[in-house]
Amino acid sequence: MIPNRIPLTREEVFDELMSGLNSSDPLESTLLRAARLSKGAGLVVNELGEVIRSVGTAPTHLISQWVQGEAVTDADHARGAEPKSGTIGRWHVCAQAVRLRSRNHVIVIAVHDDETAETKNSAAGGLILDVMTKLLRAFEGFESFSISNRREESFRVLRDLEAGVSPGREPAIWRLLESFGFVAYEPIRAVRIRLDVSDTEAARTSLPPGGGLVIRETGNGTSSIEQTAVCSGDFDVESRLDAPGLLGAGVSGLFTSLSQVPEMLQTANVALESVSEPIFAFVDRMRPIEWAAARMSARFDRRLVAGFIAPIMTGPEASTTLRTYVDSGGRIAESAARLHVHENTVRYRLGQIEKALGARLTDPRIAAEVVLALQCLDTVE
Repeated sequence: MIPNRIPLTREEVFDELMSGLNSSDPLESTLLRAARLSKGAGLVVNELGEVIRSVGTAPTHLISQWVQGEAVTDADHARGAEPKSGTIGRWHVCAQAVRLRSRNHVIVIAVHDDETAETKNSAAGGLILDVMTKLLRAFEGFESFSISNRREESFRVLRDLEAGVSPGREPAIWRLLESFGFVAYEPIRAVRIRLDVSDTEAARTSLPPGGGLVIRETGNGTSSIEQTAVCSGDFDVESRLDAPGLLGAGVSGLFTSLSQVPEMLQTANVALESVSEPIFAFVDRMRPIEWAAARMSARFDRRLVAGFIAPIMTGPEASTTLRTYVDSGGRIAESAARLHVHENTVRYRLGQIEKALGARLTDPRIAAEVVLALQCLDTVE
């Protein structure tokens, strides 16, 4: 226990704060100890000005505004500037920039002036803040090293999965996946991800493996970065993978056999190529017509579709009328209303299309071919 006196020695502060790093939430535990040592309050403010941790009764909203408006800038993060101090009402605050989990944060120690003058006027708050930020930076370094090792392990596991796992090797691979938060023989998904290469944050970082996810970078183009992942069935893909720079993600259906990973990654590839809106395309949510169109992505497929659809697309009116007719579910009146023309005009145009087609659009098989061809063209575009 720390003696109930001021000033504290650096050794005493170090020993007390160091013990907080051995908890399930090192940041919360260390902040709690810092607030107790200073007989005040402790806060952590992220780069958006949001208070993500708070211990004590300090005015968090006012302190957050102070941090954003006057205390710590991006330049302070970059050069590791000295702590900044100020006064907010009857609270004396001291702030220091620190980088945690690859993001800029500000640690704040606040002491109320109801405390003794000895406490208030001493350098205790600055000393505690200095030791705390140095410990957190060191911890961040060790954690970054650990994440780097995890990324290498994730790379090796995914490489094996993409190459194909024989049934005899599945138990050993499942044991490796368990260390990443998977539950053996429970459903999983395969994922293909595309990031905007011009987004420097996306290009520099990716979601670390763990919590039911193994992930690695698998491609680097002129405009995009591609990643491959396998995640547990209950992994929240849409919230966990959604980030600035995300162009799209194709997500396979659920499966349990690790030998299916190569096949399921192929389905995720197809889904990714179909992405428009929303940016997450789940194979098991795609309609058959969307799936069939997404599968027809080869040059021969496009020539086949173009050869079928080109003769009936005799001009912009034909193309617009046919697409509107399909979007209207084959209803003449609705098509005319959308096109702002008379119903007979729609009938005439459709008649010309049917003449070029050599078949009636009311024939279910012909209608299916037309819809698929239009869907393919939209997918290619």
